[in-house]
Parts: sequence; C-alpha cells; structure tokens
Amino acid sequence: MKPVKLMISAFGPYGDKMPVIDFEPFEKKGLFLICGDTGAGKTTIFDAVCFALYGETSGSFRDTKNLRSEYASPSTESFVDFYFTHQGKAYHVYRKPSYDRPKQRGEGMITEKERAVLYCGDEVPIEGTTQVNHAVKELLKIDFKQFKQIAMIAQGEFWNLLNASTDDRTKILRTIFLTSGYEAMQYQLKERKNTSFTGKKKTEDSIVQYFQDAEAPKDSSLEEELQTLQEKAGSSGSAWNLEEMLRVLRDIISADAVALKNTQEELHTQNQIGEEKKKALHNAHTNNEFLHRLRIFMEKKDKLDGKEAGIKELELLTERQKTAVRKLRPMYETWKKEDREAADTEGEILRKKEELTGIKREVCLTEETLIKSLEGEARAEEQKKTAEKLKEDIGKYEKRDKLNSEMEALKNEEVRLEREEKALREEEEKLKNKIAHLEAVIKELEGCALRQVEVQNRGKELRALEAGITDIQEHAIPEYEKKKQELKKMQADFQLAQEQYEEVSKERRQCERVLEHCRAGILAQHLEEGQKCPVCGSTHHPDPAVLPGETVSEKELKELQERDEKAKEAKERSLVKTEKAKTALESGEEQLRNRILTFIKQADYNDDFSENDSIEHFFVRIASTGDVVKQQILDNETEIRRLAEDCRTYEKGLKDIETARGKETEELTARKEDLAAKKGKNQTAFVETKTALKEYEKLKYKDLKTAVKEQKRAENEAAALLEAIEKAKNAKQKADTKKAEAEAAIGVLETRFQSLRKLTEESRSNFENILREENFGTEEVFLEFLTDEDEIAENEKKIHEYKQEVQTNNQQLKQAEADARGKKEMAEQQLKKESEEQDLRIETLRKKSAQIENRLDKNQRIKEKISGQKNALEKFHEENNRCTRLYNLITGNIPNRAKITFEQYIQAAGFDHIIAAANRRLLPMSDGQYELFRKDDSDNKKSKTILNLEVQDNFTGHRRPVGSLSGGESFKASLSLALGLSDTVSSNLGGVQMDALFVDEGFGTLDKKSIESAMDILVRLSGNNKLVGIISHREELMENIPQQIKIEKTKKGSRINIDTGF
Repeated sequence: MKPVKLMISAFGPYGDKMPVIDFEPFEKKGLFLICGDTGAGKTTIFDAVCFALYGETSGSFRDTKNLRSEYASPSTESFVDFYFTHQGKAYHVYRKPSYDRPKQRGEGMITEKERAVLYCGDEVPIEGTTQVNHAVKELLKIDFKQFKQIAMIAQGEFWNLLNASTDDRTKILRTIFLTSGYEAMQYQLKERKNTSFTGKKKTEDSIVQYFQDAEAPKDSSLEEELQTLQEKAGSSGSAWNLEEMLRVLRDIISADAVALKNTQEELHTQNQIGEEKKKALHNAHTNNEFLHRLRIFMEKKDKLDGKEAGIKELELLTERQKTAVRKLRPMYETWKKEDREAADTEGEILRKKEELTGIKREVCLTEETLIKSLEGEARAEEQKKTAEKLKEDIGKYEKRDKLNSEMEALKNEEVRLEREEKALREEEEKLKNKIAHLEAVIKELEGCALRQVEVQNRGKELRALEAGITDIQEHAIPEYEKKKQELKKMQADFQLAQEQYEEVSKERRQCERVLEHCRAGILAQHLEEGQKCPVCGSTHHPDPAVLPGETVSEKELKELQERDEKAKEAKERSLVKTEKAKTALESGEEQLRNRILTFIKQADYNDDFSENDSIEHFFVRIASTGDVVKQQILDNETEIRRLAEDCRTYEKGLKDIETARGKETEELTARKEDLAAKKGKNQTAFVETKTALKEYEKLKYKDLKTAVKEQKRAENEAAALLEAIEKAKNAKQKADTKKAEAEAAIGVLETRFQSLRKLTEESRSNFENILREENFGTEEVFLEFLTDEDEIAENEKKIHEYKQEVQTNNQQLKQAEADARGKKEMAEQQLKKESEEQDLRIETLRKKSAQIENRLDKNQRIKEKISGQKNALEKFHEENNRCTRLYNLITGNIPNRAKITFEQYIQAAGFDHIIAAANRRLLPMSDGQYELFRKDDSDNKKSKTILNLEVQDNFTGHRRPVGSLSGGESFKASLSLALGLSDTVSSNLGGVQMDALFVDEGFGTLDKKSIESAMDILVRLSGNNKLVGIISHREELMENIPQQIKIEKTKKGSRINIDTGF
C-alpha cells in the first residue's frame, strides 16, 4: 500500500477543508517530514490515513466519536478522502465520522451518521462502515492493529513494538507467513476432541442416569451393594465399573423373580378368606338396614301429625283471600278509577278559567296597540314622497361616482405603473442572480448520476444480506422451534405410553389373580353329590367353592394380555421415535448455529459474542444483526432518494438556465417597452376625467351610496309604519277568537264533570253492598285480605304437598313394618372391622406384588438400555484418547517440553529472517554495540516465549531483555525491527505489501550522531520505491529533509502547507 493523495476537512485540529496532500511529488526522494508545533496535529495526518482505511485512529486515547473539529463552522462537512495504490491497482476510500451539527432550519441539533465508501476503478463501489472495514482488511491482508505495527512506529509505542509478546507476534506473523492453516488444524482437532468427549460424557451420563434409577429390595444386602455402586457412579460421573453394574442388576432381577412368585401364592390364599368375610358383612348390613328404615318412617309420621292444625288455618285464610281478590277487587278498582277521572276533570275546569282571564287581558292590550299605530299613517306618506324624489336623481349620482372611480383608478394605475417599473428593475436583478445560482448548482451536482449508481449497487448487496437473515428468522428458527415442540410432545407421548403400559400391565396381573379365584367356583357349579370332584376326587361335597363378586373369563384375560403386549410395543416405538427426534434436533441446532454465525460474521456484528453462547442467544443476536442491516438499508434508501433528488435538480437546472438566458430575458425587455407606452396613455385620460366632474358639483349628497342609503331609509320607514298598523289589526282579531274558544271549552268540561260524579256514586254503592254480603265489614278489613295470585297459589301448593306427603309416608311405613317383622340388630361394625382388616392384608400383599413386579420390569429395561450403550461408549473413549494426544502434540502441551505450538515453530524460522534484516540497521545505528536475537525457549517450559526478543551488547558480550534498553536505544531497536519487518513484507510474503512507513516523534531521545545514522538508513530505505514519513519538530530534521508537510497552529484551527523541496 502506497499513499497517493489525502484530503482532510473539519477533522481533529483542522477546522476547515485543507489543501490536498499530494504524496506523489515525495516519491522522487521518498523521505518527507511532517513538522509543526506541539499539539498542532502532526500525528493527525497518520490518524486520518488510519481512519480512512479502518475507521480507527492510531492513538490509544483518540476517540473516533469526537473526531469533528471544534473549530469547524456548522456548514463545513467533516470527512477524510484517501487515495492509494496497492499491487498495481488504484483505490480511493472516503469516510465521514459521526458528529452532531446545528439544524439548517429551526433550532436544535442533528446527528450526521458515519459513512464509508471504497472505490476501485470501474468496479462497483463498496459502501457501509462494516463492509468497507472488511474489504480493506481483505485487500491489505492485515487488520488495524497489525497495520499500525507495520506501517508506523507511533508516538509512545516504540517500547510496545519492541517488547510485543509471543502471542501478539504470532497474530502478525500468521498473515505474513500464511500459517493460519496450522491454527485451523489446531481448532479442528480441538473440535473433534471436544465432540468425542461430549459424546463419551453424554453416553456415560445416560448410563449413570439409567443406573441411578435402578432399585433393589428394601433392607437387603443387594440394596446396600446397589447404593454403594450408585454413589460411586454419581460422584465420579463415569461408568468405569460397567460390568459390575450389570452383574448387580442381574442379581437383583433374579431375587425379585423368586420374591414375586412367593408373594402371589400368599395373595391367592388371603383373597379366599376375604371373600367369606365380605359375604357375612353383607348379610348383617341388609338386616340392620330394614330396622333403620322403620324407625325413620315412624319419626316422620309424628312430625306430619304436628303440622295438621297449621295447615287447616292456612286453608281458611286462602279461601278469604280468593274471595277478596277474585270477586271484590274488580269492583273496587272500577270505583276508584271513576273517582280519579272526576277529580281530574274538575282540575281541568279551574285551569281553563285561569287561561280565560289571561286572554281577556290580551284583548285589551291589542286594542290599545291598534289605536297607537294608526297615528303614524301621515308620517308614512311623507317618507314615500322623499324616496321617490331621490329615485329620480339616481342617474346623476351614478354618472358622478363613475367619473370619481375612473379618476381614482387612473391615480392607482399611475402608482401601479411606478411599482411595476420598480418590480421590473428588481426582476432584472433577480434574473441575473438566478443565472449565477443555477451555474453554481450545476457545477456542484456534476457526477451525481454516477454516485447514484454506486449507492444503488450497495443497496442490492444489503438486501441480499437481509434476505438471508430474514430466511433464518422466518423459516429456519420457526422450523427449529417446531422440531423442539415436536420433541417435547414425543417425550410427553412416551411418558403417556409408559403410564398406559404400566396401567394395562397392572390390570392384566389383577385379572390373572381374579381368574385363579374364579376357576374353583366355576368347577364347583357343576358338582353333584355322589359324583367325583375333578380336583380332589371326593364324592362328598360339604363346602363347595363359590364364585367371588368379581369374575373374569379366559377370553377377557387373553384380550388383556394382547392389550398389554400392544401397549409395550407402543411404548418401545415411542421411545425409539423420541430418541431419533432428539438426535435430529441436536444436529439441526448445530447447522442453525453455523448459519447464524456466518451471517453475524458477514455483518461484522460479533462484539461481545461467543460461539459457545446458547442457541436462544444466537436467535437474539441474529435479530439484532437484522436490525442493523435494516437500518443500513434505510440509510441507503435515504441516500438513493437524496441522490435522485440531486439528479432531478441537476437536470432541472440545465433547463432553467437555458430558459433564463433566452426566453425570460427577451420577455423582460418587451415588458419594459410596454410599460412606457401605458404611462403616457394614463396621463391623458386623467386630464379628461377631471374636466367632466365639474358638471355634478350641485348634487345634495356626496356620493351615490349615500343617496341610495337615504332613499332606502325613507322607503323602509314608510313600510315599517304601514306594517305595524297591519300587525296590530291582526293581533286584535286573534285575541278575540281565542277568548270565544276558551269560553266554549269550559262549558264542555263542566257537562262531563257532572256525568262522572253520578257514575262514581253508583260504583261506590255497589261495592259496599257486596262487602257486607261477604262479611268483610269495612274497606280496611277487605284491604287486609287483599294479596296477589302468586301468594294464593303458593298456599294451595303447600296444602297439597302436605296431604301428598302424609299419604306417601303411610304407605312406606306399612311396607317397612312388614320388612322388619321378626328381625333383630346384628354386630355389623365388628364384621366390618374384620373385613377391612382382611382387605388391608390383601392390599398390602397386592402392593408388595405390584412393587416387586414394577421393580422387576424397570430393572430389566435399565439393564437392556445400559447393555445397548456399551459399544458406543467404547468407541467415544477410543476417539477421545486419539484426538487428545494429537491436540496436545500440535499445541505444545506436552509434559517437560517447551510450550511451543506447531504454528509458532514454523513462524520462528521466518522471524529469524526479520531479525537478521533488523540487525543490518541496528548495528550501524548503534556503532556495532547492539544486536537482536530471538529468545531461546528451551529454558522455559511453562510459558510461550519462542517469539520474544533479547538484545546482545557486543561491548560486554552479554544478552539481556530488550525492555532494559534506554529510550534512545529502544527507538533505534524499534526502528530497526520495523524496517526489517517492512523488508520482509515488501517481498510480498503472505500477500502483504506495504510501501509506506511513518515514524512518529522518536528522534527526541537521540543524539546528533544517532540521528545521522538513522537518517542514512531511512534515506536508503526510501530509495527502494518506499515512502518514509517522519513526524517530528527537531530542527536538525527540518534542516536536512527538504520535502515537508508543515502544520501551522492558529486560533481558528491548524493549517497545512506543502513544501515539495523544489
């Protein structure tokens, strides 16, 4: 990489756009100086190069977020534009830092986003901070940190370059000597070692987990032995004693088989005893139940007899309520309704009489109003004559006003023509400014079409990356979650199948036990006295077996056995299916991790991100990566729209400037000539109009508007007076009519009131007659019995229910007396206690049998699972041992050996060549005193020092650490090492080519002779097609290096002056 041209604007201490720094004139001598006062911004020149290439600055304490110059004006843009060549091709990188500036419109601040574009000839430009950083790194084959160490000996970092650790030098030499393949081999072996170890550990964990679930009979020697082995396996987490585990499981299974047989025989005997006890208990319970029912019905009869008197009283009350509600209430309600209507009519008569009084007062008022209005008839006639006279003079007023208007219009026209003349002068000036502005816009926007194509191509790349991320989010992740849910469902299905199998198995075993009990009862059903028993051969059968309450046939047992077998097969199928799904999910997760990791790396968004994070963290990270890409797409689209608008503005500007210079200029000239003619014509018309106005000076009113207004006023006053007279007559007539209507309405209401009074008296008399006939006496007594139909119905329901209940209880009591005749109480509780105790003994035996059987089945499954994983464990163990040995060998992790990786061993040979090249500079600069050597690693078997440096003092013959050198000595050694590294890089090893070197402020510790030696080496180095820039303020250097970039510090920011030395 060789610098060609650098442009800086509002960057660091430089407050404005600086002159272009052209490096090509420096190529003739190769050596140039960057000089200036302390703090002026000498190192900022190299910072600008670093920022353009990598988006970072050389200093450890320079923050890229604060690169905008404090001296910059709001309208000045901050950017760095760097042109360089690399391996025969020309490149151009433009980068703008993020910074805040005042808004162009309104108040407040706006943030300019960071922007980067890399150009290479006619190729599609690369745009975007992350994309440009990645492209530069791929182009130069080194990252930012390596670039600093190769291209510059930076201020304050001489010691770091010289004293870099073996690990730091490994990263630099990896790119130079192409040793990344050995590192990749190391990672692949590590991955295989970890994979085999994980497989071995998972298999061992699975075996240990299965073995931990094994059970042995309680309080037995086998239980103690099993627990001891389980504790050892759990604490160690391994299956080192697999054969002993399997032997213990076989012993437990044999012991449980014997115990199960003995327990089932004992259970059969106890079931027979239990059936006999249940039969006796059932007989006692039936006997006592008959006696209990008799007592209940007798007690109920006594309660019903006690309610009889209350029911009779309720019957009498209900009859009285029915008479009051159904016979008397209709007549009562009719009477009350007629009485209310009579009262309402009487009130209406009183209201109408009050209204009539008000109407009479209204008649008197309208009569007085009519008399007053008739007094204005004479005034109305006078106003009509005035209006007619004004109407005759309207034509004269119109003519005079027209002349006045024309006079005013001519004056306004004179003023308007003067304004128009002034406006034409202003338009002429604006047209000149417009043409100048359009010329500036066209010049500024030249080349916008090319920039638009570049930005559009960048947008296509971003959308392709977004599509890949979207595919992961919308398809790959949901598919993974779907498989995960399917696995959970399969695990739940397996658990259900396991429970169903255990349930069916338990039912089958119970069925077998019941069938054994049933077989004796079935044989006994066909025994006859005198014939031989097919079991014992006896001809006498005093106590034949009976069928138990629960019976089972051979067919039912066979069906249960088939169901048991199917349930077992279903459980096994479910287990296999679940294991396959689990394996597939793990494989899919690994593939998904790799895809997500690829996109994250492509987006260069892997800060604070580990490849060992959980898959859920991967999902979160790919979502945030997608957001970053989407934001970049939005920024790209905004830039496309801005450039499209610029292109439209450019095209419009070309058209507008053509129109302005031609058509608009011609039209402006014609308008000026037309304006002069109009001004002469207007002056002539003004004199003629003024003469005509003298004929109308005797008119009474000042203008037509005032005369018309006076005419309208007179007409309106006459019309108003006449209208008031007409309204008064109409009001008098309406008041008379209302009075007559009110008097007629009162007469009708009084007639209706008399009729209603008569009806009310008749209804009251009828109601009181019936009240006496039904023995209610007074109205108050009647109202006490008045209720609703619901209460009557409820009382009748209570009476009916009572009679029904008495009849039913008498029938049940009669039947209970017949059932209990001749029976006495039996000791049911004692029989129940004996039966329950027997059931408890049977249940204990059943649980014991089921426990043994379940443990037997479980241990057999565990034994099969452990045996099935034995071969897999052995394979994982062999693979892990083999990979571990190879990994330790290639990483240098071998006991009693130096800690040297295979990659570092190869790099050491190449590093020796770099040291030899460095010593060719160091020996003459130090007058033959110092020489660099790579440290011998054989004396340190615990740390990696194979690429560390020592310095030999040829004056004393001793070697010592390079950190012991003084400041001046350290600079000499650092400069020599940097030049040696540059020599190796320049030979294009590893695809790295660096044709520039910057040395920053390291000469301050050198004496004059050392400076001359260093200068001699740098001059020889720069003669080999390499640019060497020295950053310093030493006067000796300023006197001896004619090619200079001079930095001047001012109150408005630093300035740059170029001195090519010619």
